[in-house]
Amino acid sequence: MSTMSSATTATQGLSRQSWTGDLLATLKRWCVAYITWRIERAAIAHLCVMSDRQLKDIGVSRCEITRVVTSGTVHRAFRR
Repeated sequence: MSTMSSATTATQGLSRQSWTGDLLATLKRWCVAYITWRIERAAIAHLCVMSDRQLKDIGVSRCEITRVVTSGTVHRAFRR
């Protein structure tokens, strides 16, 4: 009887560890997503303040700012 009791306790312990691990992983994903969003918003704000000439120099038009920042791909002006 004690064997079954200790096995049940061990299973509950693993379940609790799994649950907390899942929670921590979810919180970490949310934190990374939030930080990424804040960095993107800052980059967009910085680019929006630039003049059209400055944007043209880096190969970005004003209507492309959000797409360029959020896409994460290298823009055509920087490809070789």
